Amino acid sequence: MRIRETILAVLLCLPTLTFAQIENSWQPDSVYANRNVKRIYVYLNSPRDLSEIVDFDKSGKRTRSVKYSASYNRKTRNHKSIESVKLYNYDSLNRLISIVDSVGTDSIIYRYGADGRLESSIKNVGNFVYFNQYYYDPFKVTTTQMKDSTVVYKKTKEYDKDFYVKRFFGYYLEPKLKRFQSTIDGETKTTAYSDYEDMERFEDDKSIKNTFDSSGPLIKSEIRSVFMNDRINEYELYYKYYKNGLLKSVRGYVARYFEYEYWK
Repeated sequence: MRIRETILAVLLCLPTLTFAQIENSWQPDSVYANRNVKRIYVYLNSPRDLSEIVDFDKSGKRTRSVKYSASYNRKTRNHKSIESVKLYNYDSLNRLISIVDSVGTDSIIYRYGADGRLESSIKNVGNFVYFNQYYYDPFKVTTTQMKDSTVVYKKTKEYDKDFYVKRFFGYYLEPKLKRFQSTIDGETKTTAYSDYEDMERFEDDKSIKNTFDSSGPLIKSEIRSVFMNDRINEYELYYKYYKNGLLKSVRGYVARYFEYEYWK
């Protein structure tokens, strides 16, 4: 597996503490490079709802991504605000070594082994720090978060073809929500609070059955998500492509649409 394609798979491995949709909405970097892609426009829910713009250099490396605020009506659709700008940095071997937001509070730092393959990364999201460990043959990624000496988040992603997510499973700890009553001047009040000394464990397991057509592209994903121990969500995703093989849309749950600009 090419290093660049491994990195793109890594971009799909951002920690998720809830049951949000995971769809394989990107293609290997080699697909973009071979088609001279300069920029990708991503639209969420509607082909008019701009969600993200991703820029590539002429060699096919990502250089910058801009995410925009969600739209709730025509007014917010026409007045988008920028939520984040990410910059991609590479070493002399053209390996991605970091992704840093423009404010500097969030970042991902990548480490490589002696064999040149991606070995680990550290992701900083505000005050939270996640550690990713990468495994090969087959490719998978395990993400953990520690609080003092306790693992409060641990999830693993497994892949089809070393790129497309096929399973996302693990657990996380959350403080139990408790209540206490107090009486002041004869009036009784109930106050809710999170008890960080009493943590509750939640298990998540999302399985994704991916179907590919005879020429290779992903055409369908069947998802069964068990989250927060016993809650279940099931849905299907369908992938459509332009004639040049680039992804056009992902439909079936939260729809995404894609448009492209090309280098001359």
